[in-house]
Amino acid sequence: MKRQWYQAVKNKIAQRCVRSRAGMTLTEMLAAVLILAMSAVAVAGGVAAVKNAYRKTTEKAEAQQVLATTVELITDVLSEAQQVRSGGDCGPEFFSGETGDWMRLSVMPYQAAGGAQASNGAQVSNEDQISNEDRAGICKEYLSDGTKVPLLSDGAMGGLFCTSFDVDQYRYTDSCFILEDINVYYKRDVANADREPAAHLDKLVVRAVNLEGQDE
Repeated sequence: MKRQWYQAVKNKIAQRCVRSRAGMTLTEMLAAVLILAMSAVAVAGGVAAVKNAYRKTTEKAEAQQVLATTVELITDVLSEAQQVRSGGDCGPEFFSGETGDWMRLSVMPYQAAGGAQASNGAQVSNEDQISNEDRAGICKEYLSDGTKVPLLSDGAMGGLFCTSFDVDQYRYTDSCFILEDINVYYKRDVANADREPAAHLDKLVVRAVNLEGQDE
């Protein structure tokens, strides 16, 4: 009797040892792989979300810096005007004491190469399309020859942005130049009719110190 009981216990111990040496079953292994895969996806998704949030925050800060620099440059140009005259629908024209030229502020709309169109709807040449990418945005327009020089170069804007303002609201009154809706847009959104500016200023008033009293 004792011998039979001893043999039964010995067999159970032997079976447990064999099962332990056999390792995980197929079901257990698949479950472990699934858990590892889900963990990897979760980690990767979290990293991607963090990187995306960091990129958006950085670009937003850069857009605000572009706007601040643009406002500073506009102020520098207009505040030193020595004479002013009406430019009709294009807004006021002014004589720059710094360059000795008549000029005005204007906007060169950004157009991506390969699909640009002129303001009249005509197709723009490849050469103009390529050069337009580097000179788009708010410009100083020299009236003697129509040359437009961007206030900020494409490189200064990191190749990401273009600037604009509402030309129809560009005006001069009481020794002040007034510009409205100064915007900084992402280039990648330029074809989107519903695009939102990355940075925006409602209104800028620049007093021309050399013209004070001349309107009276």
